[in-house]
Amino acid sequence: MATATGTKADHSQMMRLKFDELLTRTNKEHPAPADVKALAELLNSNQSLELWRSVASAGYMAELTVLENALVVRGLKECWKQRLQTLKRELGSEGAPILEQLLIQQAALCWLKLNLVELSYSSVMKQSITLTMGVYWEKRLSAAQRRFSRACETLARVRKLSRNTPALQVNIATKGGQQVNLS
Repeated sequence: MATATGTKADHSQMMRLKFDELLTRTNKEHPAPADVKALAELLNSNQSLELWRSVASAGYMAELTVLENALVVRGLKECWKQRLQTLKRELGSEGAPILEQLLIQQAALCWLKLNLVELSYSSVMKQSITLTMGVYWEKRLSAAQRRFSRACETLARVRKLSRNTPALQVNIATKGGQQVNLS
């Protein structure tokens, strides 16, 4: 039995090493088509290993891109990156069902974007600007606020629906013919 487990572990490790090698070779502007095909075949033939999990998600890459494009100093970006991770953890991302994890990531990203737009808006509004520029920034800020609100509402709705277990209700008749409902 130890030999079979050892062989399975060895195969798993070998596939992970091959995955890392192929990922490095294909993670460039114009990878060789044969390498891309080999990576796809490796992923498809080893689905149980979930090799793709070791690669940063598109949502995480979006977070990094938003932070990277923020017009602030590097130190603030690093602090905000940590704040974003803490926010997701505080919203319950760890241990949450996958749908909730995705919605938490979206809500956190919308929160970050809203705050960056608010920062830019505040900076622009302290200057003398044209009416067109003012309308542009008002619309941009309103859109960011709507996205954040929708992301939070959707997360709350999904949480409510997923945890909506029927309550036990007991009807008790009291003296005088009145009925009391207890949940």
